[in-house]
Amino acid sequence: MQLQAQRPNNPLPTQPLSDFLGVEVVGTDLRRLIEQRDCTSVLDTIAAHSVVVFRDQTLTPSEFVEFASLMGELEWHVLDQYRMQDHPEIYVISNITQSGKPIGNPRDGFGWHTDQAYLARPTAYTLLYGVETPPEGADTLFLSTHGAYERLQADVRRSLQGLRTVQSYTYMREGNQAYRESNKVTIELRPDQRDRVPDVTHPLVRINPTNGHASLYLGGDSFASIEGLEETEARALIDKLVAHALNPDFVYNHKWQPRDVVIWDNRETMHTATDYDRHRYRRHIWRMSVRGEVPF
Repeated sequence: MQLQAQRPNNPLPTQPLSDFLGVEVVGTDLRRLIEQRDCTSVLDTIAAHSVVVFRDQTLTPSEFVEFASLMGELEWHVLDQYRMQDHPEIYVISNITQSGKPIGNPRDGFGWHTDQAYLARPTAYTLLYGVETPPEGADTLFLSTHGAYERLQADVRRSLQGLRTVQSYTYMREGNQAYRESNKVTIELRPDQRDRVPDVTHPLVRINPTNGHASLYLGGDSFASIEGLEETEARALIDKLVAHALNPDFVYNHKWQPRDVVIWDNRETMHTATDYDRHRYRRHIWRMSVRGEVPF
């Protein structure tokens, strides 16, 4: 089956980044969109291509927050110790230290996942701004869970209808050994942080209201179980679906350049960080999230 991306209603000039997933927007300064108070064209382009890249942007923290706010309601990260002090909407990912303390989370995002799938209203859009990026390594990989769903056999798609996954932030941080090892997690949640993120359930196949796409909604590291299935059966099913989704046809490898802004729709993608030489290179990323709807 040939997958076709929906064309945006209000197109920006773009060039493809892979055969199906992702486009680079050419010649667009996000500050102009902030001045116009309109990001409709950006939302249309994301609806068509899932991942959108803007190169060579020059944004202050205030401008970054202002732009993200045009896309919807912002959500603040659970790990408040890594939020920017003057702009707590921004979560900082960085290996840079000042006065002996990290200015951001030094390791975050390793392992295929969908952002904040453990929330009742999970993240719709994630925005990353590469303030300082290594010249090699530290790529971000994206895959299309919509493309993966479309390539499943019809009987398999039918068998997934009605299944609901349990997504758990506490399990991800404290019970998922593979996540803890890949992210070298040593952060233990405070009781108030744990209380902010109770376990939730979501449909295994969800619909993106912006374009009608049906996609696998796997969660990734926050996946804990499937309602009504034994643990081993649930884990085997999710592992099989993830392995199917990792087909190279569905994957885009983003190689960062300084001042890239990358935005993606979590309702039909998964992503993972890759490592880099932390002793040789500095990395400084600003991250924000736009809240989505209750999945259906």
